[in-house]
Amino acid sequence: MLDELSSQSSRLRAELQLSPLDLLKHFRERSTPSFLPGFEPENYTPALHRDLFPRETEQLIELAWIITRKHRWPLLGFPDKEFGRPIDWHRDPLSGRVWPLDYHADIRLWHNDGSDVRVLWELNRLGHLVTLARAYALTKEEQFAVEFFEQVESWRDQNPVGRGANWSCAMEVALRTINLLAAFSLFRNSPMLTEERLLMLLTMFDQHGAHIRRNLEFSHLATSNHYLSDVAGLLWLGIMLPELDEAEEWRAWALNELLRELDKQILPDGAHYEGSTGYHRFVLEVFLYSFILCKANDLLVADKYWRKLHQMLNYLRAIMRPDGFAPLIGDTDGGQVLPIVCRDANDHAYLLTIGAAVFNDTQLKAAGSEATRELLWVLGAAGLRDLELIGPSDPHGVQSQAFPEAGTYVLRDDDLFLLFNANHAHKRRPLSHQHNDRLSLNISVCGRAFIVDPGTYVYTADLHERHLFRSTAYHSTIQVDDMEQRTISEDAPFGYSRLVLGKHA
Repeated sequence: MLDELSSQSSRLRAELQLSPLDLLKHFRERSTPSFLPGFEPENYTPALHRDLFPRETEQLIELAWIITRKHRWPLLGFPDKEFGRPIDWHRDPLSGRVWPLDYHADIRLWHNDGSDVRVLWELNRLGHLVTLARAYALTKEEQFAVEFFEQVESWRDQNPVGRGANWSCAMEVALRTINLLAAFSLFRNSPMLTEERLLMLLTMFDQHGAHIRRNLEFSHLATSNHYLSDVAGLLWLGIMLPELDEAEEWRAWALNELLRELDKQILPDGAHYEGSTGYHRFVLEVFLYSFILCKANDLLVADKYWRKLHQMLNYLRAIMRPDGFAPLIGDTDGGQVLPIVCRDANDHAYLLTIGAAVFNDTQLKAAGSEATRELLWVLGAAGLRDLELIGPSDPHGVQSQAFPEAGTYVLRDDDLFLLFNANHAHKRRPLSHQHNDRLSLNISVCGRAFIVDPGTYVYTADLHERHLFRSTAYHSTIQVDDMEQRTISEDAPFGYSRLVLGKHA
């Protein structure tokens, strides 16, 4: 069925079986639905952006020109990479491996030869197109729109539905969808959007949604950030493209499933249950941005779920070091849901700023008091005003706190900080992103990180190095007789064979 799926045009609701010209007119003139408030035309005022972030505005526009003229941009924390003209969307830009156009479920995802499909996936999330779109919103430079449409057309030509590594993970399809929706919301009124390009984009969106729905990463044992991303992709499609025939079903199903996953994946003390601070940031982005999108479109989310979202922000605030950065416990790949600004893997404070404005929370403001570009683009000028109106924070700041469900214990005294990691295995919690780091310490002294977690380094490029960074010896904890806390499966990047150190050891 792959050829049929790839050649299938978008399935629109019966009442929208319009001529291409009338369909283009409909999309140019529609006033609903709304994207994130800061992306709406009345809210991305170039003067305000330049006034608040003059240096960053110039850097954004400069990067957009480099993307347009040289096909070069930073990727996944690596220095700027040139991707060629035309871009080969199947080439790992680090190792040079070209991934085949085989059936997506047959693609072998790791080779232990220096190649890493995660790097390829980051390229194909198309987050750099959000950079182009934001620069276009601030300048109305049509060359940015031309580049956007040419890259999307190139991507579609090289990636027939269901073939190749770029369709092999529904999470990646979902995150690409969210980035394309964000860019489309800003390029929608460009004269470069022709009837043919609109039909092409609608077809891509419909194909992406249908592929996600067919390939949900669900498990009865435990769901993870992957399944949550799948659900979010369908939710955002269902909200932003009600013209699609499946949109109503996607929206209703995905919103219900998103809230079910919030109950399942977020522990009673606010931590994400995969035991990784990096993935806590990622999952927090999923829920926070999705809830704001729902609110902007009058979709009801019950108060109890907003309260649980608030708990996630409080947990993040509690684990932040005095220097404003987060300890990197467990895996992290630096991935972001909507990369408005490409942040380092340990930079989480921008979410506290958004959370402070959303919840009118003085303590969140204290931890992330500066207005950020994310705040402006996610909440618009109203978010900036809300942040300013929040009252003064507690002069004593964040206190020592215990999170027994997460196994996280934070001790503070002025600028002294200690995080004790007593995370334990649980049959209903995924282990794939945890490390052998029980009873480990993260310590900051006089505002400087002193004992730190080593991080992740790589996923699939080098399995030996991958497992060294997961090992007990690489963490500030006790190792007995050279034994691992959990026996690591050496031939796979995310597996453990058996538990050695018991819960009450």
